[in-house]
Amino acid sequence: MTIPPNVEDVEIEAALRWFFEVSEDPMELAERIEAARSYYRSTTDFTNGRWVSVDSFDGFDDRIAVILTQAVGELRDRRTRDLLLASETLPFLKMIGAHIDLIRTIPGASNRARRLLRRSEQHPESGIFELVVALRYAREPGLKVEFIPEQAARMADFLIRTDGGNDPDGIHIECKRLRPSEYEKEEERYALQILNRVNELVNELKLSVSVDVTFNVALANIPQDYLFNWLKTVSASRMLLPGPYPWKDEFGEGIVSIADLNAVREDIEHSYLLVGSKLARLLAGGKRPEEHFHLVCGGVAHPEDPRFIDEIEYGTAIFWRCLAESSVEARARHVRTKLADIDRQVTQAPRAIAHIGMDVERDIRTADLRRQRNLAALTSFRANSNLMEVDLHYFLPRASEKASWMMDETVDPCSRTDAPFLAMPRVLGGTAKGLVEDQPAWRQQIPL
Repeated sequence: MTIPPNVEDVEIEAALRWFFEVSEDPMELAERIEAARSYYRSTTDFTNGRWVSVDSFDGFDDRIAVILTQAVGELRDRRTRDLLLASETLPFLKMIGAHIDLIRTIPGASNRARRLLRRSEQHPESGIFELVVALRYAREPGLKVEFIPEQAARMADFLIRTDGGNDPDGIHIECKRLRPSEYEKEEERYALQILNRVNELVNELKLSVSVDVTFNVALANIPQDYLFNWLKTVSASRMLLPGPYPWKDEFGEGIVSIADLNAVREDIEHSYLLVGSKLARLLAGGKRPEEHFHLVCGGVAHPEDPRFIDEIEYGTAIFWRCLAESSVEARARHVRTKLADIDRQVTQAPRAIAHIGMDVERDIRTADLRRQRNLAALTSFRANSNLMEVDLHYFLPRASEKASWMMDETVDPCSRTDAPFLAMPRVLGGTAKGLVEDQPAWRQQIPL
């Protein structure tokens, strides 16, 4: 069976065209996007029939080119559209494209987009977040939005006024998109060292197991060969055959089970399967929460796209989490430092509202703790400015068998007044069907 064709998505097409229109050098931007696409093809070339979970853009430092690659992939070349990255980026681009006529009318929006397109912009997600928040206000009847030009003194991102002109000073809006902390980056590097250590063993033994592991100490304190040694022990043990093989030691605990290769083979008998989250779930024997996983597989690649598996020979899926108290504490960082920064930035504003966006943690315990701490920080914070409201936006990218990318947004508004300024503060306009409205997205199963 062939890979599905590209889809016609007028909103993403409109957003992509607009970014080219406002760019300082459209030809150079096109070359940068093509370089990102070429890089992705090379890092995901599994024509040798051996797959392993990788960060496909590791080492590629042009972040906005990576983001726009997903738009091009969606429209013209599915080979360069990454399942997870598309879920993280395309919902924001689609919102811009859906209101492209409106964004053209917002003074300063083109300049803000032009800045985020520069190669030197290390975190263009912040600029995209600002544009989407500005569109949320611009869509509200009776409000006018304009971006504040860059000045020597730090100011808010944009301001809003009512049509009637009764508030000439307007309300200043500041947006912050949280980035991964240095601790999170270091922890990810340690995790990769531990996980990648098993790749050669799985390929050598053609090992097909499902591993569920919980690390109970900080990853920096776990030997790099920790999982390798356990899998080597399990592979040599007859205890694996009758049922799951559990272990527990000073570093963590886990269960090793035989992978369900038959479920994978049934799925690809008349179809194709991307080496990703669905394959991991099938190997694990059913539903899994959306959390970190690592895949190592061998088989025959699809001739049209080597990211897809046509025949599987062996496959190992590792689902993992770190629940060490120090890790949970560090990853559940709250927003107090951002609040202090915002407070200084809007000191001269007559009134101000802040929006803080962040990605959801992949394990429920950390996500809940982070939300709890954020709300505590908001309620205890004493602003020196006229900051009247802070809205926290939690973004959870999702991918399912029937939806190639989507984003669930959970919002916690904290206002000094009786109610939030916007009755519906979500900037992405809604939530996925089937989710319970009063529960955060990370506590709900993905609607399949």
